[in-house]
Amino acid sequence: MGYMEKVVYLENETRFRGRYRILRKLGEGGSSVVYMAVDEKVNQPVTIKLFKDTEDAGSMGKELLESETKILSGLHHKSIPGIRAVYDDAMVIDYVPGNSLEKIVAKKGRFSEKEAVRIIMEVLEVLKYLHGMQNPVIYRDLKPSNIMLRPDGHIALIDFGTARIMDRESLSDTFNLGTTGFAAPEQYGDLGQTDPRTDIYCLGRTLLLLVGGKCSPELMGVIEKCTMPDRDDRFKSCAEVEKALKRYPVMAIIHRGGKGLKLAAGSALLAAVISFVTIHYDTVRSYAADDAKERMPAVQERLGNAGTRLKEILKDRFGIDLEIGEAER
Repeated sequence: MGYMEKVVYLENETRFRGRYRILRKLGEGGSSVVYMAVDEKVNQPVTIKLFKDTEDAGSMGKELLESETKILSGLHHKSIPGIRAVYDDAMVIDYVPGNSLEKIVAKKGRFSEKEAVRIIMEVLEVLKYLHGMQNPVIYRDLKPSNIMLRPDGHIALIDFGTARIMDRESLSDTFNLGTTGFAAPEQYGDLGQTDPRTDIYCLGRTLLLLVGGKCSPELMGVIEKCTMPDRDDRFKSCAEVEKALKRYPVMAIIHRGGKGLKLAAGSALLAAVISFVTIHYDTVRSYAADDAKERMPAVQERLGNAGTRLKEILKDRFGIDLEIGEAER
């Protein structure tokens, strides 16, 4: 690749490389600017990622461009935009319609637990594909702004600028890259190279944001295991996370069932008693009346004994003689 000239921001309706008509700017990062354009040769929308060559981003931007190009060229997945062309200072990739999860959360608020888990399950499929390659690809920057929700409800993972091919012999990463709030502790350096568990940490943080920090205890348990500071305490693979996400609704039902077991048993007993009384109402009423007749003399006797004892206490301790009052009446 040749030397990158300093970035020139592209105006709407201008043409890049004489072929791509710029429609609008989609975003900007430290090392690149992203545009939506139309490839006039085939009349299709595309995304152009134009790399900067500034004092801050120059050498790193060039290396990231080479790395991202190399990685994307070897990927073929329905949820990953394909690469169309590469230039000295830019790459052209498939355009992904829809909105990022970050924009959706900002506009509509948090996702329901069910929908958030559905989305994350699709993200897991992409990560499993990346991690399962002969030379595993570690994405390293999973966050809501890099996950697009298409109009058909399915996701696409965009921006592979910080992705890297895992080197099993390496002790650390070349660059310590990631986004604060989503990056795993090992992405800040001195903790060994990043691996699939790094993406699992970012996945857990992303899921937590999607549900707004509010979810069932069982799902929160999955999130907490994903985001343990020590990677040895996290899930070891995306397959393990997927299994846990499929199992947690059942565990939630079991836990709620356990708490309500005593209440349910009591309710069932009460319902049985009410049902019996309703069916045998006349019999029960007759039995109650007969029982009352038999018990009433004994109850009256106990009340009489209690009254006599109370009179004795009042007379002995307080000098009050109720017999005198009764005689006067």
